[in-house]
Amino acid sequence: MLRVVSFLIVVIFFINTIKCAEILAIFHSPPKSMHLGGVALAEILAENKHNVTFVSSVEISPPPRTFTHVFLDDVAEASGGHMNYFNMNTNSYHQAYLLEHIGIGVSNATIRNPKFKQLLSSKKFDLVILEAIYSDSLIFIAEYLNVPLLLYSSVDAFYFSNFIFGNYAPASFIPNLLTGYTSDMTFFQRVDNLLISIACYLMHYTVGIPTHDIIVKDNFRNAPHIAEYNNKASVMLLNSDSSVTQPVPLVPGMIDIGGFHIKKPKKLPRDLEELLNNSKHGVIYFSLGSLLQSSEMSNQTIKTLIEVFSKLKETVLWKWEDEELPEKPPNVIIKKWLPQNDILAHKNVKLFITHGGLHSLLETVYHAVPCVMIPVFFDQKRNAKRAQSCGFAENINFEELTSEKLELAVRKVLNNPKYTESVKKRSSIMRDKPLSPAETLLFWVNYVIRHNGAHHLKVSSLKLAWYQYFLLDVSVFLAACLIFSILLIRYLFQSMMGKRTTKKIKTK
Repeated sequence: MLRVVSFLIVVIFFINTIKCAEILAIFHSPPKSMHLGGVALAEILAENKHNVTFVSSVEISPPPRTFTHVFLDDVAEASGGHMNYFNMNTNSYHQAYLLEHIGIGVSNATIRNPKFKQLLSSKKFDLVILEAIYSDSLIFIAEYLNVPLLLYSSVDAFYFSNFIFGNYAPASFIPNLLTGYTSDMTFFQRVDNLLISIACYLMHYTVGIPTHDIIVKDNFRNAPHIAEYNNKASVMLLNSDSSVTQPVPLVPGMIDIGGFHIKKPKKLPRDLEELLNNSKHGVIYFSLGSLLQSSEMSNQTIKTLIEVFSKLKETVLWKWEDEELPEKPPNVIIKKWLPQNDILAHKNVKLFITHGGLHSLLETVYHAVPCVMIPVFFDQKRNAKRAQSCGFAENINFEELTSEKLELAVRKVLNNPKYTESVKKRSSIMRDKPLSPAETLLFWVNYVIRHNGAHHLKVSSLKLAWYQYFLLDVSVFLAACLIFSILLIRYLFQSMMGKRTTKKIKTK
């Protein structure tokens, strides 16, 4: 106990004594869920006396009061514009291809944006924080400004972050983000996991990195090759937590801060407060996050949901983005926007039906609300399976959704106390930390500033070529030695046998 108190005193001392820094936070990816994580990060740093310039492709309205926002209005178009993700091809290889090219497009659009170029030439910074997914070319910004770099990942460690941090992630028990597997894979799942992992690495190494190198050289004269700065960062903050992920090896600079965006619940609007308080049988909260729009689902899927909800005695609070919901049952309440964190904190919420996005997963665990997950794409399927394996959720892939499956899953979670007990255990794990996720985030940002990039945390594997990292040169050498030894023994044996035969002939 004394050690923990001493540690906290030291941490608080460093947090309070760090000088005010000028921080450039680049959160260029268009998905609103990633943007909201960046906003939460910027607010935490700004509230702790840092001057933050936050660059994003999503507009903030009303404008933030605690930090400066630079809105890049043309970057979102580079991702292909608005997409209906319910109709998206969920094949892992297709998603890998799509994400790689979206990353190239939005990174290129960000670097070329006139507002962004003007910002780089008009202000001095002490640190660059970059959203790390598929953004190799933007790593050069820290090199260009000659300041330390800190990376942020909106998901836990995956092949992109492992690649640039030299983190060892065997395909035998660490599932690729896009497969939807957990660590407990069957033989053929391990085969598939290995193949998709190889495909992702090859695609990034042969397509992603060379293209990002061209982007930088097209926009910055005399820029070095990307290999000279691609491993510039020594610390990456991961939006993950041990309560919802399975244990995996991480290099020292990869730090979990999952749940940093969760704030103390605020008082609900009066109408919502009354609804939640007065719902006799409790409330089921249904939301598919900020990226997926419920109103874009097919008519058949909407009918399936309405059919199930109409049979329930509980009140269903549904985040629905349209004005009306045809054939809405009386126990279903629709709202275009809902304060999710504040709703999940209410004691009368009995169940959360969610798409399985990481922010939603962290919030439902923090507030100890069991859930039914209907994952659609990207990391959602893996999140849903992890939640199910932890015992606090039922999982139905979106493309397999039927009224029978949904009703069965909802009633199982509502009527079996094991789901609530499991999520309470996970919530206890998530809350049991010497520092809160927000304090951990702040500590590591200050740490990188104090130690000018914290390069002492880098692993030596980053100095190796790919064939050295996988010991291919050693394997070839040992194989050559083995072959040479076999040939030598064979030669010596044949020579000895030849001499013995000659000797016998002479004796005769």
